[in-house]
Amino acid sequence: MGVKMSTKTWYQKEISEVAQQLGVDPAVGLSSSEVKQRLEKYGRNQMAAAPEPPAWRKFLAQYKDFMQIILLVAGLASLILVGDVGTGVVLILLTVFNAIMGLHQEAKAEASLSALQDMLKVTARVRRNGEVVEIDADEVVPGDILLFEAGDKVTADGRLTIAATLEIEEAALTGESTPVLKDTVPIPGEDVALGDRINMAYMNSSVTRGRGEMIVTATGMETEVGHIADMLNTTVTEKTPLQKQLDSLTVIIAIMAGLALVLVVLMGLRQGQEFSDLFIVGVALAVAAIPTGLPAVVTTLLSYGTSELAKRKAIVKRLPSVETLGSTSAICSDKTGTLTLNKMTARELVVPDGRFTITGEGYDTQGQIKRIGGQNDRLDPYLLPMALCTDAVLDGQSLVGDPTEGALIVLAEKGGIDVNLTRETYPRVAELPFDSDYKMMATFHHMQNRAGQPVIRAYIKGAPDVIIARAAYYEAVSGELIPMADHESHEKMMAINDEMARKGLRVLVMAQRDFDPDAFDPNANLLELMTDLTLLALVGMVDPPRAEARDAIAECKSAGIQVRMITGDHVVTAAAIAHELGLDGRAITGAEFAAMTDEQLSAELDEIGVIARVAPEDKVR
Repeated sequence: MGVKMSTKTWYQKEISEVAQQLGVDPAVGLSSSEVKQRLEKYGRNQMAAAPEPPAWRKFLAQYKDFMQIILLVAGLASLILVGDVGTGVVLILLTVFNAIMGLHQEAKAEASLSALQDMLKVTARVRRNGEVVEIDADEVVPGDILLFEAGDKVTADGRLTIAATLEIEEAALTGESTPVLKDTVPIPGEDVALGDRINMAYMNSSVTRGRGEMIVTATGMETEVGHIADMLNTTVTEKTPLQKQLDSLTVIIAIMAGLALVLVVLMGLRQGQEFSDLFIVGVALAVAAIPTGLPAVVTTLLSYGTSELAKRKAIVKRLPSVETLGSTSAICSDKTGTLTLNKMTARELVVPDGRFTITGEGYDTQGQIKRIGGQNDRLDPYLLPMALCTDAVLDGQSLVGDPTEGALIVLAEKGGIDVNLTRETYPRVAELPFDSDYKMMATFHHMQNRAGQPVIRAYIKGAPDVIIARAAYYEAVSGELIPMADHESHEKMMAINDEMARKGLRVLVMAQRDFDPDAFDPNANLLELMTDLTLLALVGMVDPPRAEARDAIAECKSAGIQVRMITGDHVVTAAAIAHELGLDGRAITGAEFAAMTDEQLSAELDEIGVIARVAPEDKVR
């Protein structure tokens, strides 16, 4: 169950209006009595599964197959009409055996899925009666004040009231390959895409940075994830190609058996034989014509197929689905985490004196920084901010922290910098945390300049337009600071940024500024010091395609299977990844897709290779 409200417009409203409509004071939260009433009214915060049919109905469902029906009829005919008790009993027991095998395999798959769900028990922190308490996630109700921080999972949909450098990873819902920076400002517009509602947080998304609070606006089946679950529950299951072919074969056999029965009777009557004797002989011939072992053979082969898939970590709930995989003509795949690694990776590094490409994928530090021969290879000054102006930590090939920062520290490691040792050697003396208002982060460290003099050095990373606008110099190979205005470098750097963005790369800019240690005050307004910066580097990063996905797509092509990408990510990024993967066809947006009529879509479908910025409901059209 879940709250039934006009959740589509929460992002348009002021926080005070949302709080008033849901009857809650964000500073106090709901009272215990109000929580009890709402829990009774709206139900628990959980997904409603499709109604579970009773065991007898599951058993009878196995007899929807035409061959099962024919075998059952043949068995009854053998018992009643022919009087062949042995054959009749064997045929009826065979249908029971087929039904039990089908039930057993489906029960095993359901048990595996149930075990996975039991492992995903989640708790939530809410403010109630003026105090913060931890509860089971299924006890969250509309109007609750939900609190979360980095590492937490969001347990309901809601309107954000606090977003302190808050970034949330929503790849499973929107297809965004990077965490979304959140805000609390109302968003105008009636049809704002799910991925652009940055003042909302959604169930099952993960907080990667900062902290936040929100007023819960939807729970259970009324959340965006719940809508997807509802669509899956109401999806009509069609028969597989094999089932259709077996049904056709069964009809043909039944017709032939019926004709055999009629011919035997007619021919016998012409010769003066008794009708009763002829009918029994005809029924016996008809029963003999039925391939009694076929259902058992098919069920056994499909069961073997499910076992093989299970060994490859793929759970198949329904036996006939195994055969459907062999009849595939088109595959529509998500991008993030399926076709890509879901691990941000630096691909290009641009410094004032050169341009570099980076090899390697994901959070593996094995890789190279390649350059054109003769270019500057003294990269330490450009890689140091990637080690020091980040908070993410590598644990083997796993990342704790923001994926974008993960790409930066891996790049520093590939350049020969020991990130952990560097952080110990140059501890922070002050910090300007990242904020959506100024779109940058800065850390301050005791260091020495090229002349050997002690300085407080600020390393800064942030959005290209912000950092380039605040930059006054760039550092030459000699260490000399060159005024950027003398070389029209602002325009040049923005042009490089635009070029990298067109390739589908996410761009961050690194910069620095030195201060006199005696005059520096760590408690001052550090944002006001972020002027006259020295530009260091532009880093282009992307969630790279999986190598095995590229090979799988090529194999699908050779088998005549068309592969399409359907994602919530931006169209430029999706198109660039599709090109690397070898996907054919043009890229369109979800809005363009939704505007197409069924006839137009059918006519143009073969020419479409990527559908980007889609809503979840578009995926089941």
